[in-house]
Amino acid sequence: MDGNGSPGDAPRRVLRQAARRRGAAPRRREARSQGRRGGAGPAGARSVNRLLPLALLVAAGAARADVHRFALVVGDSQGGAGTRQLRYAERDARRIHAILTRLGGVREDDARLLTGADADDLRRALLDLEGRARSARERGEETLLLVYYSGHAKDGDLRLRDTRMPLTELRQRLQDAPADVRIGLLDSCQSGAITRMKGVRPAPAFDVQRARDAGPRGLVLIASSASDEESQESDEIAGSFFTHYLASGLLGDADASGDGKVTLAEAYAYAYGRTVGSTAETRAGAQHPVYLYDLGGAGDVVLTELAPARGGLLFGAMDEGLYVVLDGQRRAVAEVAKAAGSSRRLALAPGSYIVKKRLEDAVLVGDVKVGDGVIEVADAQLSRRKLEDDPQKGASGPRWSVLGSGGYQFFFDSAARNGLFPPAVLAGAEVSARDDLGHQLAWGIDVAVGGGTSTLRLSGVPDIPVRFGELSGGVSLWRDFDLTERLTASVGARLAFLYLFRSFSGRSDLPSQNFFTLTPGAQLALGWRFSPRWTAVARARANYLFYNVDKDQSLGYAEIALGVDYAFGF
Repeated sequence: MDGNGSPGDAPRRVLRQAARRRGAAPRRREARSQGRRGGAGPAGARSVNRLLPLALLVAAGAARADVHRFALVVGDSQGGAGTRQLRYAERDARRIHAILTRLGGVREDDARLLTGADADDLRRALLDLEGRARSARERGEETLLLVYYSGHAKDGDLRLRDTRMPLTELRQRLQDAPADVRIGLLDSCQSGAITRMKGVRPAPAFDVQRARDAGPRGLVLIASSASDEESQESDEIAGSFFTHYLASGLLGDADASGDGKVTLAEAYAYAYGRTVGSTAETRAGAQHPVYLYDLGGAGDVVLTELAPARGGLLFGAMDEGLYVVLDGQRRAVAEVAKAAGSSRRLALAPGSYIVKKRLEDAVLVGDVKVGDGVIEVADAQLSRRKLEDDPQKGASGPRWSVLGSGGYQFFFDSAARNGLFPPAVLAGAEVSARDDLGHQLAWGIDVAVGGGTSTLRLSGVPDIPVRFGELSGGVSLWRDFDLTERLTASVGARLAFLYLFRSFSGRSDLPSQNFFTLTPGAQLALGWRFSPRWTAVARARANYLFYNVDKDQSLGYAEIALGVDYAFGF
């Protein structure tokens, strides 16, 4: 089939029935021609027609067996000059990569994940996968190449840092790639300037509906928004709308047929409906994913199979509604929108999750731990809370946590360390807030107390025992970087008020000394989340101290600490 296909009653019924089953019919649709607003006829008619080729394939069956699959997944939050940093592009890429390698039949050595890369890195990775696909075809294997991109697009180019890759170049590479099926998924846009939207200046459209060049077996291009629309991010789901619903669909919520497989047609129809419905009332307006479909041969393309995943959540047939699944950092992992009478399975990776279901006057919440088995989720098992107790209600506020730690402090200068400023053991606590300032910035207020002992050795006098103690209070500002779903790194700065005191045992002629000062510094931390609420933290700080009691000295000291962080609000 080629292009948008021809309208017909049967496929229209397929789509409408699917929309009713999903419970995700868009709240608003706009007629458009060649990706531009305008045109006569009932609202949404052409948007529905745009889905017809994929809907027709649902009845034709799906094929995945013995297909050698390759995937290039790219996420970049920096678009260079004239663009605004995105918050979730790299996280979106990691989510898609994890799903494709776990459920999509893509082996780890056949997948490439690029975050924070430039255009040449993308070209090299694509060239590598093209070579691997060519070798597989020469061995007589069926092959599939999927390229996913989340980030900025401007002036007809993908923007990666300060480099560019023309969209026409990417399309040509996919058309010419030595794979039987080539799929391109672009979560970016070429227009718009509202805060944190993907793409921030008007640019010529890369109109996937007009690209009709067929490859050896077939080409599918899917874009997250039409050529005159913006692709939007959301703080509430901690990702872009399109990728969030694409990921939810691939995890199982798009399996409208209930056969344990999510096809390209099902994934697109699901992501389209949920994206349009969720963005219809945003300031930017409804976002309509679009596609080019030029795939020969019978059958649809299976993107994920739920069977290989031994664990997951099963939402039973008795309950209905919209369920949101969050990870331990309160970030949305998937959604399930189901009607009564049908069950739905999400093939989640092992770990701890939070399930929420919003009611009119309350919210149902439950903690679940996914292992090797399938866990059934029922409304009766969830705790009922008032809406005001739900941290996800309305606009997201700060996420509060408290850290308890123990550490070790030492001065860099050996004379200071072996004399008046001996190493000290510290005990501390910190209260911090995340998702309060945006851009993955967090801030915290901390206190610490500690001390140590040493011996002061002076020429011509006996050794003098020294007791050293300190009390500090500081404020920190840092940025978190998600390395994996569980591992987070943070880099930031700290300003502390420091009180130091010393006393000299057995020397009544030497008075105790007290010293107050402000000390600036930098900090680096790693956090490993081992449950929804608990995170193990390792942190290092380097600080500057100007000391002018005995003589003027500029000193530096370090603090190394290990602790456990507890997150509130679940």
